[in-house]
Amino acid sequence: MIVLAVHKPMAEPQNGGTLEWTHPDQVMRLHRMKLKKRALQARMNKNTSTGQHVAKDLNEFNSNSSGSQHVSQKRKNPFVISETNKKAKDTLSATLEVSNDNTLFELLKLNGQREEKTSTGVSVDNSLTFANVLAKLESTSQTPDLNAPTGAAYIPIDWTLKTKMRFMSLKPFPWNGKLKTSEEASGTTGFVRCLNIGEKETTLDTSPNARFHQCCLIWQHPSLPWLELFPRSAGKVSAALASNIGIANNQCIKDALNREWCNSFRSLFHLLRAGQCPYFYVCANTFTVLFRAAGVCGLSEIHALVTPTTRGFRQSLKQQEIEYSMPLRKDSKRRSDTGDSDSKTVDAASETQTTNHRQEGDDYEEEEEDEAQDAWLESLGIENSEIQRINNSQARMTLEKESEVDNLRQSLVFVRGVEAQALFNFLINCKSATAATGALGGVPPTLLSPTAFHGATLKPLKIRESVVRVDNDKYYSLELNGPLLPHVLPSLCHLMKSSQLEQYSASCAQLAPTIPFTMAKHGTDQRVNVTEGEDQSSARVPLNVFGQENLSDCGFNEELLGHFCSPDPTRIDVLESIKCFNGLYTWS
Repeated sequence: MIVLAVHKPMAEPQNGGTLEWTHPDQVMRLHRMKLKKRALQARMNKNTSTGQHVAKDLNEFNSNSSGSQHVSQKRKNPFVISETNKKAKDTLSATLEVSNDNTLFELLKLNGQREEKTSTGVSVDNSLTFANVLAKLESTSQTPDLNAPTGAAYIPIDWTLKTKMRFMSLKPFPWNGKLKTSEEASGTTGFVRCLNIGEKETTLDTSPNARFHQCCLIWQHPSLPWLELFPRSAGKVSAALASNIGIANNQCIKDALNREWCNSFRSLFHLLRAGQCPYFYVCANTFTVLFRAAGVCGLSEIHALVTPTTRGFRQSLKQQEIEYSMPLRKDSKRRSDTGDSDSKTVDAASETQTTNHRQEGDDYEEEEEDEAQDAWLESLGIENSEIQRINNSQARMTLEKESEVDNLRQSLVFVRGVEAQALFNFLINCKSATAATGALGGVPPTLLSPTAFHGATLKPLKIRESVVRVDNDKYYSLELNGPLLPHVLPSLCHLMKSSQLEQYSASCAQLAPTIPFTMAKHGTDQRVNVTEGEDQSSARVPLNVFGQENLSDCGFNEELLGHFCSPDPTRIDVLESIKCFNGLYTWS
C-alpha cells in the first residue's frame, strides 16, 4: 500500500520556525471543497458545461485517488428544482396573485380554454367565479338527461273488456289470494258502500289484502251458476248441458228471465242518468253496448257505443228514427237508405227535428231523381223490364257496399243525448238481443257494472298466484280471470304504488269485439262551443269540472274519476301490456 505524503510549507511557528508535515486526508478534503465550490458556482451561473467539466474532473480525480481512501460517485440530489418544476412554480405564483373570488377555481382550471359555449348558447368566461359556476349549474339542469327514465305518470283508459290479466314482479306482492275473515268482510263492505278504506279514516280493515279484494269485485246480471255468461260464447257450453237446461224450450223460464232483466237494465240506466254510475256494459250474443254517463270523456251528455253491427241492425235503428254516427268509418256521411249520419249536436231535440226534415227532403229528392232517370231511359226506347233489372242491380250494389263493414271495427255506432235514451228503449224491446236457439237460447244479455243495481249479483274475480322462472330469474305472478272492467287496472296500479311496489309488468287478454270502444276515443269530435281565437283546451275545462262534480257519487275516488273525465283523447289507448318503473308507465 502506497501512502502519499505532501510536503507543504507552513507558516513559521513562534517557537522555532521548523516545517510541519500535512496529512494527505486534509489535502484531499481541501481539494474536494474547492471542486464543490466550483460546481456550485457553475450551477448557480447556469453554466452547464462548466458544471459538467468540474464534475468530470471530480470523478476522474476520485477514480485516480488512493486505494486506501475510496470515494463513491456523487448521487443526484432529489430535492433539486428542475426547469419544469421551476416554471410550474412561477405560474402558480402568478396565479395566486388573482382576486380572492377566483383563487380556488383558477387552481382547478389552469390549463382550460378561455371561453366555452354552454348548452344555452351563451358564451361564458372560463374564469370560474361564483357567478359563472352558478350559471353553469343552471345550464346543466336545463340540459335533458339521456339516461333519465322515460314514461308517463298516468295509465291510459282502455274501454276494451278484458278476460284475463297477469301481473309479474321480482318482489312478492303485498297481498295474496288467501283472505282472512276481516279482510274479506272489509273489502266487500268497501266495494258495496264505495268507501276508500285505504285513504280515509275508518274502522274497517285497511290492510293490502282488504284493499286488493275491494278491487276484484264486480256487479253482474243475470247470474246462472251453470252457465258462463262472460264472454258470451255459446261454444263454451256443452251440448249435453244445454239440452238438460231447457231454457229455450220453457216459455215460463224465458219470460221470467226477460222480466227480471228488463227491471235490472232499467235500474242501471236510471243510475247512469242520475250520475251515480259512470258506465256499464250490455253483452249480447252478437253485439256489445257501452253506456257512459254525462261527464265521462269530457262529453256533456250521456252517450253509447255499439259494436259490431250489421246493416240489418242499422236499418232497425233507422226505422226507430235513431240518429247515429260511425266514427271509425272513413266515409261516415249520412245515407238515406241506412240512416248513417254524423252527430252534430248542441241542442239534441232541435237537431233531431232538423235531421228528420232533412231526411224526408232527401228521400223526396231521390224519388224525383229516380223518376227522372226512368223517364230518360224510356225516352231512349228501353223496355220497362230492362229498366227494372237495371234498378235492381243498382240497389243490390248499394246494399253490398253498405254491408262491407258489417261485423268489422268500422261498423261501430255512436249515439248521444236523447238518441241514447232512444237506444235504451230499442234494446229493452229488441227481440234479437236474446238468442232464440242454441246453448244460450232464451238467456238475456249480460249486464256488467262497477256499481250496484236492482237484481245485480256480486261476483268476485278468480285469482291465482304462482312463481315462475324466466331466464333463471324468479318472478312472482298474479293472475286475474273474469270480466275485467276499465277501472280495475288503474285501481290495482294505484294500490301497488301506495304499497311501495314500483317495478312490475302486466299483460292483458282483450275481448276482441270490444276493441273498437277504445279505438273510437270519445266517439265524436270534441269541438263544442269553441269561439274563434279561443283555445280549445280551455273550452273543455268547464265540461270536465262540471262532469266530474256531477259524478262525485258514482263510487270512484277523486283521482280515478278525474282520469275518466279527462277530455284528452291521448289518454285513451288499447293496452296489451304495461310496465311500471319508478312510478312511470310505458305500454304497448
